[in-house]
Amino acid sequence: MSTTHEPRHPIRVVAQRTGLTPATLRAWERRYRVVDPGRSEGGQRLYSDRDVERLRRLHALTEAGRPISLIASLPDEELEQLHAEDRSRRYVPLTTESANGRNDVEALVTSAFERVAGLDGDGLEAVLRRAAVTLGVHTFLEDVVTPLLHRVGDAWARDTLGPAHEHLCTGVIQSVLAWLHEPVAGGANGPRLVVATLPGERHGLGAMLVAAAAGLEGWQVTYLGVDLPADEIARAAQAVGARAVALSVVNADTVSDAVDALGALRRALGPAVGLLVGGGAAARMSAAALPAGVERLENLAGLTEALARLA
Repeated sequence: MSTTHEPRHPIRVVAQRTGLTPATLRAWERRYRVVDPGRSEGGQRLYSDRDVERLRRLHALTEAGRPISLIASLPDEELEQLHAEDRSRRYVPLTTESANGRNDVEALVTSAFERVAGLDGDGLEAVLRRAAVTLGVHTFLEDVVTPLLHRVGDAWARDTLGPAHEHLCTGVIQSVLAWLHEPVAGGANGPRLVVATLPGERHGLGAMLVAAAAGLEGWQVTYLGVDLPADEIARAAQAVGARAVALSVVNADTVSDAVDALGALRRALGPAVGLLVGGGAAARMSAAALPAGVERLENLAGLTEALARLA
C-alpha cells in the first residue's frame, strides 16, 4: 500500500530532507500554503512523502533564483517541468544588464505585443505569466509590462490598434497582477500601504503595478482605485493605519491640479506617513513645485527602495 499521501514525517525530519529550516517551512505554509500537513494527536505537524518531495522541489527552484511567491501555487507537474529546465541548464533570472538579457526581454515584449495585436487574450496571459516566473517580479513589471503598455499606447495613438486592443491588454495585465499578488495577499504582515489615484486620474493600471510590487515586498496593500479626492485618501489611510500612501499620476492634463492635491494630502496625512508619487506625468512635476515631504519615484526600483526605508 502506498504511503505517498500518508502524513508521517515530523517537521525536524522534513527540514533535514529538504534543506529548509523549520521557520521557513512554517512561513511558507502560513504565507503561501505550499503544503497542508496533517497533525499528530498532540497537534504536531506531520508531512507526507508527497509533501516532502514538493518542498524539496520548491527549495531547489528558489535556490535557482525563482521567487517563492510566484511558484508556490503551481501544481506539482509544472514544478517538475521548471525543475527539469533548471537541471538541463542553470537557471539565472534574465536582466537587462547584458546584451543577451536585453534581447530576451525585448523578445518577450514583442511576443506579448503580437498577441495584443491579434486579440489573443489567452495567449497574452500565458506569455505574461511565463515571463513573470522566468524573469522575477521586478524585472517583469519594469521591463515587460511597462514597455508593453507604452507600445500599445503608441500604436493606439497611431491608429494601428483600436480601443478593443487596449482594453484586452489592460484586462489581461490586471488578471496577471491579481495572480501575482494572490499568494502573498493573505499572508502579508508588513506595514500598510494605501494606493490610489487623485481626482481626474482615471487610469489605474500604474497604481495596480505599484500595489502588486508592494505586496510582493511584504506590505499589506489597500488599493482604493481611481479618481479619489485627497481627503478621502487621507481618511482611508488613517482608518487602516497606513505607513505610507502611493499615488500614480499619468494624465499630463492633471499635473497642476495633482500638485495642489498632493499638498492637501500631505497636510492631512501628517509627518509620520510617507507620501510617494510616480507615473509618466509625475516626471513633469518639478522638484521645486512638489510639496515638501512628497517623494517622487522614477520607476518601480525606486518604489522598492522607498518602501525599504519606510518599513
